Amino acid sequence: MLKKLLNPNIIRIFLAAGLLLAGVAHFIYPEEFIPAVPPPFENGAFWVYFTGVAEILAAIGLMMPKFRRLTAWTLVIYFIALLPAHVEMLLIDHEIFGISDDRFMIARIFFQLVPIWMAWVSRETDAEGIWAGLDHFDQLLKERWNQPYSWHSRWLLAAAFYNIGFGIWAGLFPQQAFQLFGMDTGAPLFLWQTIGMIVGVFGIGYGIAALNEQKHLPIVLVGLLGKIFGPLGFVYTYFSGDITLSFGIMIILNDLIWYPAFFAITIRFFRKGGILSRLS
Repeated sequence: MLKKLLNPNIIRIFLAAGLLLAGVAHFIYPEEFIPAVPPPFENGAFWVYFTGVAEILAAIGLMMPKFRRLTAWTLVIYFIALLPAHVEMLLIDHEIFGISDDRFMIARIFFQLVPIWMAWVSRETDAEGIWAGLDHFDQLLKERWNQPYSWHSRWLLAAAFYNIGFGIWAGLFPQQAFQLFGMDTGAPLFLWQTIGMIVGVFGIGYGIAALNEQKHLPIVLVGLLGKIFGPLGFVYTYFSGDITLSFGIMIILNDLIWYPAFFAITIRFFRKGGILSRLS
């Protein structure tokens, strides 16, 4: 029974139905969504209706083989980009459909991982898509994942999505991090936005490296160095009294949880042969 429910075709149908219902809800109950539109976006009603149209079109795109892969990949980024809106609901104690409990809002943030996974699974199709480059990229990923140590590549791709999402969040909603971790919201937010931009660019690099992490080891090494120096910088800044301990959550999410893959990829590279011969 569970195997049938996890069938990509079934998941795609459920996701398309959910998107269709959500899109229609944006038009029937816009007042439930408008307060949650993050500050950078003015005219909340416009964005509620815009996302409603986008979700309806995405539901249609998922059911059309030629548009399926592009729609699914776009939805992965879209669902990641929606996370700040859920965070905003938590920060402003927003009530949606009569529910405003913080635990519900926190659970809703983590539940967002489910449609991201559903969108990823839904990309499977034998039809040629409208973007040949995306078809080729997807095919290269599948080939890599049929080889040994495929989890290295999978973790890199997950890191790519995370970094891109973080870049969007820090760039468009810099105040949220300061609010979440009880820091001075009067700090120069452009510095945080700059960090977000750099992290997002790293995400693109990780996506490329996921196709062949051994060939693109320099990208992995630079990322690993950043993930080593990041925690060291946090420790120094914390003991200097310039940052809260709760900010350490960002160090866990941005750096520490990615250590297994980044270290494993690096160790495997140098175990396969001499350093000089491998780099020449």
